[in-house]
Amino acid sequence: MCLCEYKLKIADMRRTLPAIILLLVAGCWPPGMDPDRKDGKFLSDVVNLEEFNSEYDDYNSDLPSNRYGETHLVFSSKRERKDLLNLVYFPAFMEYDKGLQLKKGTERAGGDYHESFSGAAQLINKANGNFNVYGPRLMSHYRDYTSVGNTKSLWLFYADDASGDMDIKYVQKGDEAPAPVQYLNSPADDAYPTISFMGDKIYFCSNRDGNFDIFEVTIPRDEREEITLESLVNPSKYEIRKMDELSGAYNDKCPYLYDNVMVFVSDRPGGQGGEDIYYSEYIDGKWSAPVNAGPRINTAHNEYRPILPSLPNFNYHLMIFSSNRPGGKGGYDLYMTGLKERRW
Repeated sequence: MCLCEYKLKIADMRRTLPAIILLLVAGCWPPGMDPDRKDGKFLSDVVNLEEFNSEYDDYNSDLPSNRYGETHLVFSSKRERKDLLNLVYFPAFMEYDKGLQLKKGTERAGGDYHESFSGAAQLINKANGNFNVYGPRLMSHYRDYTSVGNTKSLWLFYADDASGDMDIKYVQKGDEAPAPVQYLNSPADDAYPTISFMGDKIYFCSNRDGNFDIFEVTIPRDEREEITLESLVNPSKYEIRKMDELSGAYNDKCPYLYDNVMVFVSDRPGGQGGEDIYYSEYIDGKWSAPVNAGPRINTAHNEYRPILPSLPNFNYHLMIFSSNRPGGKGGYDLYMTGLKERRW
């Protein structure tokens, strides 16, 4: 077994262990885990997140790591500036009474989850401006990484077009202003960073070679090395390569990694039309050929920026994405569905 496969297996074990312990202690299945309960069954319906959508474009979402049902939804929207995409933030929670739903919640102090993500709204306000803001990835050091230490640091990665082209940036809690991730950026458009649980891989998309392709950054790490913000935004050693196994002659964008699954969008031939959602799995040391998510999810219109939220008690990959398909509130709307059947 190669080191990368070992790390993926350890990361997956660390994510699912709390749910397994809960099962053994409580003697019952948590929501999303029991295949015989309505709330635990695979979500095959494509559900419009009506409470969060508006008549304006709403897309580029992020749903941070959450174990207990309480979370918050961050996404780009034109509802405030009308002609520009800025980030908006809503507390949220998972509801299971009438099947799986994502509902607006209320901000409250206290609790492990809220302590981990305290200050999220401040980071979002710092990222916004008189320009478009894309692809937020809000990350808690304590919850999103396998790492020594117990820091409660909170970081926001995203891209904006303040310079004219899209550049990848980050911002952290404190007085520091947003800053570019220089080694990921080019004179072209660079956006949608997603970072592995071990902190040794970063994936993003760029049109530096003409059309949009997916790129992989490898950052060498010791197994028990602490993952710091500095080691992600200014690593002493790294390698960048275009992922030919996922990229092609068309536009391949918006990569998002969770477990051993990568989701992204592409306008390559053979889809349902427009931009479609595809996924690939890391198996036996390599990425599988991309698979179209199919007509249950994709339409003749555009599907965009899929994400796979970290939900350790779910036995399948839940996915949130955007689409400008008919039947929404207007422009792009946010939707939720299951990507594929059980992962264990």
